[in-house]
Amino acid sequence: MAHILIADDEPSVLKLMAAILAKAGHTIATSSSGSEALKKLGIRPEDASIEPPDLVVLDIMMPKLDGYLVGQLIRNHPRTRAIPILAVSALRELSRLFTATVEVQGFLHKPFAPDELIGCVAKILDRSKSAG
Repeated sequence: MAHILIADDEPSVLKLMAAILAKAGHTIATSSSGSEALKKLGIRPEDASIEPPDLVVLDIMMPKLDGYLVGQLIRNHPRTRAIPILAVSALRELSRLFTATVEVQGFLHKPFAPDELIGCVAKILDRSKSAG
């Protein structure tokens, strides 16, 4: 299965998403902030020895470095530019803006059912395998 990085500042949501995706057979890494996600991606600080994940599940509403900025930094970095991003937010109106400006491969609205999360992840990973 896939290696997935989940970034969300809500501990309960982070734990829930990690448990759902781990149960589905994925290897999970978590980060509770945008800056921690960038560190685990090897972007800030720069660390070429870090193996990039197959997918980033990215909460939009995080303090300091929000998901929008993290998404832009992922897209602008040569090593992470092609990593698929699944954006997650309770703010439905952000989906169109986010999809157009950060080029996310999916958008999941909170609250979500476990099957929705698993389905979105599977669809994105299938598309990325067939494109790569």
